[in-house]
Parts: sequence; C-alpha cells; structure tokens
Amino acid sequence: MAQRKDPALSSGEPMMAAIKIMEELNEKATANDVESAECECCGMSEDCTPTYIRRIKEFFRGRWICGLCSEAVKEQMKRTPAATMEEAVDSHTSLCKKFNRTVRLNPKLSLAVSMRDIARKSSERRTIDGMPASKIVRAMNCGPKLAVAIKQSQIQ
Repeated sequence: MAQRKDPALSSGEPMMAAIKIMEELNEKATANDVESAECECCGMSEDCTPTYIRRIKEFFRGRWICGLCSEAVKEQMKRTPAATMEEAVDSHTSLCKKFNRTVRLNPKLSLAVSMRDIARKSSERRTIDGMPASKIVRAMNCGPKLAVAIKQSQIQ
C-alpha cells in the first residue's frame, strides 16, 4: 500500500506543521469554551463564551448582567431617558437585592406587605388634594320603606 505523505511533513518541517495544527485546534476550542458568569444584579449564573461576556461587560461598563436584568435595565432607560446607564443598573440592582432579602426569604411576609401597599395606594387614590373622600353614609334602612309599600298595596 502506498502511503500519502503530507507535503508539510515531507519538507522536513514536521514540528512546524504540528504547531500550526495545534494552534488551529486551540483557536477553535477557545471559540467553543464556555465560562460561568454570575449576574451582579440578581445573582443568577449563565454559561457564556468569553467573547459574549466581554461584550456584555463593555456595554454595561464593566458589569456582568444576565439577559433578564439587561432587558429590565434597558426598559428603565426607556422610561427615564435622563438616567445614565449606571443609574439604571444601580436602580435595578437595589430592586433585585430588596426582592432577594424579602420575597425569597419569607413569601408570606411579602404577601402581607404587598397587600398593605395595595390598600395604601387605593386609599391614596380616593383622596383628592389631601382631603379625604366622602364616606358612604346610610341615612335610613330600606326595611321600613318596603313595609310601608306592602301595607299600601294590601289596603288598595
């Protein structure tokens, strides 16, 4: 059987050809490598390529932020155009930390606090210019009126 010889190997440079092949394999491997990155807002970890991690850190000025938090930060920037990227990230980070301290640790307490906040906001909406809204007052019971109407219909 005739063996095919690689021209690079037959020219007396087998070491250079091996180095070139290894470099190509390393380049392909680094493109497929994944690293675990932890979000600085919510603490969630994601597996990403180093290139993606670098691009996200460049966009968010050195901070790694997961996809969900990055969308929330972008929404914050749309709602308040005067806010800088740092302010939007800081605002979302504080919201995430508050959520992790309360809701995740004690969901029942969080429900009670949420119900209190809903009641407070509802009460605030009912007030106009600081004056309490008029209260519903029952002037008289509807029972006697019905009794009078029934008696009158029986008489006729």
